[in-house]
Amino acid sequence: MTRKQGREAGPADMNTDPMPGMVTRLFDRVRQIKRAHPDLSRTIDSTEAEIRDRLMRIKDVIDEFPHQERELLTVLVINGVHKMCDEILIDDADDTPDA
Repeated sequence: MTRKQGREAGPADMNTDPMPGMVTRLFDRVRQIKRAHPDLSRTIDSTEAEIRDRLMRIKDVIDEFPHQERELLTVLVINGVHKMCDEILIDDADDTPDA
């Protein structure tokens, strides 16, 4: 199948497998970026650990609610965290010019 045929084919007809080595190349690129900025990488890793700890605290509080209410509360917390991530990490990145 040519590239043009692939673009014209419907979703069910297209091969959705990633290109060979694509994931490895992405991980290699991330590794290069982290090695080039070790202090920033450590700061991000540390902050991610803090976020994980706080999410565990939220989970502990949710677990104190009656069983039938936990699932809804969990979904609302996940939605709220996801929304915050979008607002802070993605929307701000769109507004910030490259240094």
